[in-house]
Amino acid sequence: MIGFILLVYAVFIVWMILGKVKPTNKLSEKMHSVSIVIPYRNEENNVMQLLTLLARQKYASENLELILVNDHSTDKGFTLIDSEIDKLPFKVHHLSLGIEYGKKAAIKVGVETAKNDVIICTDADCAMGENWIFEMQFVFEGEKVQMALGPVMLHSKKPTWFQKLQTFEFASIMAVTMYTADKKRPILSNGANIAFRRELFFASANYEGNEDVASGDDIFLLHAFKRKFGNEGIRFVANEEALVQTEAISDFRSFFKQRIRWAAKSKKYKDYDTIKFGLVISLANVAVLVAFVGFLLQYNSFSFFVGVFCFKWILDLILVQQVPHWLRGNSIVKWSFILSIFYPVYSVGIALLSLFLSPQWKGRKT
Repeated sequence: MIGFILLVYAVFIVWMILGKVKPTNKLSEKMHSVSIVIPYRNEENNVMQLLTLLARQKYASENLELILVNDHSTDKGFTLIDSEIDKLPFKVHHLSLGIEYGKKAAIKVGVETAKNDVIICTDADCAMGENWIFEMQFVFEGEKVQMALGPVMLHSKKPTWFQKLQTFEFASIMAVTMYTADKKRPILSNGANIAFRRELFFASANYEGNEDVASGDDIFLLHAFKRKFGNEGIRFVANEEALVQTEAISDFRSFFKQRIRWAAKSKKYKDYDTIKFGLVISLANVAVLVAFVGFLLQYNSFSFFVGVFCFKWILDLILVQQVPHWLRGNSIVKWSFILSIFYPVYSVGIALLSLFLSPQWKGRKT
């Protein structure tokens, strides 16, 4: 059984990487009218940098508006933003949620307020280059493009080994995001860098049926677009200048809270591709864990366990090696090996914990 699972996993990896993803070609230099929607909650330490980076964007101000939606912050973030928005070179809407709460509600309010056809969403704790808006919007020159999935990378100014490990794990996640989208079978997206047509957001029924799940604004929107419009109109923007960076988590407690929150939403998945491919990935991790337990209980040899471990590790390494350097960083052999040691226990443990725990995130239960 372990051998069969690893064979299926190998087929999945090979299927993804066949036909290398090429940088997205610019169809023209046209600038669409774009609305940037950013929900935020308790981000007083990040909002000033965000506004500075947005002000530096090389994009025609008459074609741009910024919509910031405050999700019941309890810090000084709202006041800080209010003191700076008049200095920005484009139109700004600064809103606050009323009786509703959560990121999904904030995004819906932002999209409802937006006046432009192309919506780009990011998070308040993100950093981006000066051509980010242009790179994310130009793919919509193609009439069939309905959603654009942008690249996201974790970073730290002085990264610890724990943060470096997170960066590599996240690169693996982005690899699956990029390659499944390239195969017209997208299963992942990231709310830190995603764009879509405004009119289709409402036509897709967006978060219908998942409003009670605190996270998943990105993945549930992807699923909604797939259900309503199919897979053909979803693109991954494989350009370095479209990259958004966000800080890796520094402490274990916050990290596990975040990962349990991410895993908990999988119980609501209805997308066939996401369930199928997610099951293949999960079973491959379980296979390594079972081989190790089998060795401890003397059901199989140590060499069998090492063979299973190395087989999966090499497949994972091959996958991430195909990812552009600017998205995965350095020393991938070392970090992939270290991650492969911990990942089977970590991934299976997080999945089990998500069935019973509902950790707080920014003062709220997930």
